[in-house]
Amino acid sequence: MLSHPETGRSLTQYLGLTLRETSEPGAAHPTIEGDLARLDHMRAANGNVRAGALLTAADSSAGLCGGLAVLPGWVVTTNIMLHITSFEHVGPLRTCARVLRTGKKAVVTAMHIIDLGRDNALIADGVLTSAVLHPEGGPPNYPRPLVIDASTHDSWTTEELPDFLAVRTDGPSRLSIELNDRLRNPWGILHGGAIAALVDVAAEHTTGGVTTDVVLHFLAPGRVGPVAATVEPIGTRPDGTVVRVEIRDSGADNRLIAISVVTCRA
Repeated sequence: MLSHPETGRSLTQYLGLTLRETSEPGAAHPTIEGDLARLDHMRAANGNVRAGALLTAADSSAGLCGGLAVLPGWVVTTNIMLHITSFEHVGPLRTCARVLRTGKKAVVTAMHIIDLGRDNALIADGVLTSAVLHPEGGPPNYPRPLVIDASTHDSWTTEELPDFLAVRTDGPSRLSIELNDRLRNPWGILHGGAIAALVDVAAEHTTGGVTTDVVLHFLAPGRVGPVAATVEPIGTRPDGTVVRVEIRDSGADNRLIAISVVTCRA
């Protein structure tokens, strides 16, 4: 049994992400909206909201959306693609997710993030694919229409994202985190949002740039830890430096659990 009383919800609560179902319960293609009212603890030194926070919010919103589409089953994220279109983040921000396609084994969900403080300007756009599973004990038991209120954190006292993850620097191109209960999802494995955030922090640490594009594939569950991110530059293009980020579970025979290609601009 996991010891942390809020296992599976800690990342959502850290973000202050309030989620709500905007489609009719039982709809074949559900929609979910999420609001991020407080942003200060998620900002980088240059003032923009960290790509890792946007990825985590997108994963939470789109994953929940996909889960509702396959009840009484549920989903686990297999890959996520996100393009950040703007770095002028005023806030509040809103995530919007809608299911594009459901199948027996997979769900495809589109998501985007808008800035309500900038006349609904688009700041990120992406797609998430999830695998359908049938967890022992059934799916999460949410009242419908679903509302999850996680907006109670005070942004002036909430730690910054790398501190929340407890990121440790192991070298110029390697970072690691411990796999504690608040970083696990309801199934006891490392939360996909935590992996996405680690990918972003590691890419920016190595390149000194700002993450603009992420393609992230989840290959296996992280169960033991420490979990390490290793960054390898693979090229440059007009919009930035391209790197490959490998995520491995050091405590499980260095098992490769995720791989990502990230573009960072100077």
